Amino acid sequence: MKLQKKLIALAASAAIAVTSLAFPASAASLKPKDITSKMGMGWNLGNSLDTSNCSWITDENKYETGWGNPIVTKALIDKVKSLGFNTVRIPVSWHNHVDSSNNISSTWMNRVQDVVDYAIDDGMYVILNIHHDNTLHTDKKGFYPSSTYLSKSKSYVSAVWKQVSARFKNYDEHLIFETLNEPRLVGDTANEWWFNKDNPNSKVKDAISCINTLNQTALDTIRAAGGKNATRLVMCPGYGASIEGCTTSAFKLPKDSAGMTAVSLHAYTPYDFAMNASNGTATYSSNMQQQLKSLFSQVKSSFTDKGISVIIGEYGAFDKKNSSDRCKWAEDYISQATALGVPCVLWDNNAFYSGSSGESSNEKLGFLNRSTLKVADSSYCKALFKNAPQVILGNLKDASVTVKYDSYTYTGSAVTPDNRSGSNEITVKLGGKTLKKGTDYTVSYTGNTKVGKATATVKGKGQYEGSKSVKFIIKPAVNQVTKLTTAANKINVYWNADSSATGYQVRYSKYSSFSSSYSYTTTDLKKTAVTLSKYPKTGETWYIKVRSFYTTDGKTTSTRYGNYSDVQKIKVGSSNVIGSASLKYGSYTYTGSAITPDSRNGADELTVKSVGGKKLTKGTDYTVSYKKNKAVGTAVITIAGKGSYSGCVTKEFVIKPAVNAVTAISSTSGAFKISWKKATAGSTGYQVKYSTDKNFAKNVHSYTSTALSDLSENFSTVPKTGETWYVKVRSFVTKDGKTDSVRYGNYSSVKSVKIK
Repeated sequence: MKLQKKLIALAASAAIAVTSLAFPASAASLKPKDITSKMGMGWNLGNSLDTSNCSWITDENKYETGWGNPIVTKALIDKVKSLGFNTVRIPVSWHNHVDSSNNISSTWMNRVQDVVDYAIDDGMYVILNIHHDNTLHTDKKGFYPSSTYLSKSKSYVSAVWKQVSARFKNYDEHLIFETLNEPRLVGDTANEWWFNKDNPNSKVKDAISCINTLNQTALDTIRAAGGKNATRLVMCPGYGASIEGCTTSAFKLPKDSAGMTAVSLHAYTPYDFAMNASNGTATYSSNMQQQLKSLFSQVKSSFTDKGISVIIGEYGAFDKKNSSDRCKWAEDYISQATALGVPCVLWDNNAFYSGSSGESSNEKLGFLNRSTLKVADSSYCKALFKNAPQVILGNLKDASVTVKYDSYTYTGSAVTPDNRSGSNEITVKLGGKTLKKGTDYTVSYTGNTKVGKATATVKGKGQYEGSKSVKFIIKPAVNQVTKLTTAANKINVYWNADSSATGYQVRYSKYSSFSSSYSYTTTDLKKTAVTLSKYPKTGETWYIKVRSFYTTDGKTTSTRYGNYSDVQKIKVGSSNVIGSASLKYGSYTYTGSAITPDSRNGADELTVKSVGGKKLTKGTDYTVSYKKNKAVGTAVITIAGKGSYSGCVTKEFVIKPAVNAVTAISSTSGAFKISWKKATAGSTGYQVKYSTDKNFAKNVHSYTSTALSDLSENFSTVPKTGETWYVKVRSFVTKDGKTDSVRYGNYSSVKSVKIK
């Protein structure tokens, strides 16, 4: 809507028959109603970014003030949010900000994004459109719904939406696009606002056909832009965005494989009350009420009954100093829209009526004074919200969710921190407010019946939507030492198996208080015995206890221990015992064959010593066996005593991935993409190094991925057009998931690419 330029006729007529609109089935998991049901009350930032044809303004940063409104501020949008609005429609005119090739000025695009972000940052839905660009017939820019201008119109609409969609492609479903604003035969007095929907004349039929084409062009361009545009909700208007233009049989919604389109409708209804400043009425009579009912009856029968979403992108009533009647109209209007699930967006152009003699109420649709940030008519504001859909106060994805304890002991039953001994140990906070279970959210669990990582998910209820999960650990129950035996300088410890755990820890000490002690840890759940031979000496008394533990994602820093067993004690016997083993190297490169460091290229890289430090002889004093020594990962050597030596020790080494290779490299504007060979099975991930220095001595960047299926990456943050970049890749493996024990394979050969 434009100040002093709009006379839209939307007087309701008799309920219309079922139309032949083509509405595609949804192909996406997200449905239009999933968004429209959350939009709540909406507000239009009218006559600001949609300002056009202000040739006297030379500073593009001030262009939005061309029609008399102040610069849009974050404070303004915050105020709109505080009033209860959950949607902001941001009309934008683009044709005064494009060059001869329809390239949008970066200054203007940046400004539009700033304002969009004001609302997005407040958690609001935003409608972004092409507004006063229906000007190709006069300005040689923009579009015009006529076959004469169709080719140029398609080029313009496609160019604008291509750029806008690219800029906002990563914005989520809170950003909605509206293809066109009130497309019509502007300036054609006989046809601009009025036509026979059941039998439109040839000019209007042609215009409707062109609108169908332009809607499809815009939608196809948006979908092709990638990112979250693939399922973004897109609003599409009919001729003039009027009820007649949307329900005439010639109008078709565009085909959309995503099924994410909605009808864009403007309804300043009934016209004589809501508009018509010269010959209308200021009284909301029963006749006016009936016309409003007729409008929503048409919306229901033509759209909502068929599962087609509708958004009334503009509505309002001129201020004719008739606050009481406007309030009755507002309550009635929003009540009927809410009943149909149709969100409504109030038109606000910041134009106010004083009621002075000779002053016209035409276009006086100001609601919120943008200079004072005060509502002009508080009664009218209250009436608008009286029957409004329930406003969602927040999304729990933005909440802070904590559990009182980060771990709980396994009991054999489900662990539920929100109801533990009659207490709720889960706290949910959003915007500084602690939410109430049952009223604001519900709690569900996964993985809470066994040892390991459990998840509590809080789901919004009432005025809160969305969900968020928090994890906690269920640590193992108490374990027990089942047997102790001894020989010279060694103790054999046996304990219960615990299949629910990650591993076991044995702690042993010469002191019953365990004031000084040693520990043995294993993650082999099948191993329920160990020989302690490093520290115990013949004749000494040792104290022993055991516990099970669980680690999160294999990280020892996140280990949760069960309770210790009862303490057992034993006096140590005597004998020669194996004390230690060491390897020449901590890691070896994958070859596809078993790796045996004790017999590698004819050399023995394994050194074994007794408890007393004597170097032992393989075959005579000990034997060697291996586990997992062929594949990438952690291999285990077991050294067992032989002859006069007893005891058993294990030693680990890492088999790191084989050399990787860059398989492809290419460049696009300001970016490059590489692909690489899939790593050897058992690898943890990949590391890519890229630099403008072929020797990788400076300006070096790194990218790491732990997804083995990730075989390519696009780099667009630091490369610049004209630069040459050098790239190499290598695979890696981590030992037991520890990031500080990464073993890298050799780098690939270096590849280079020149950035376009």
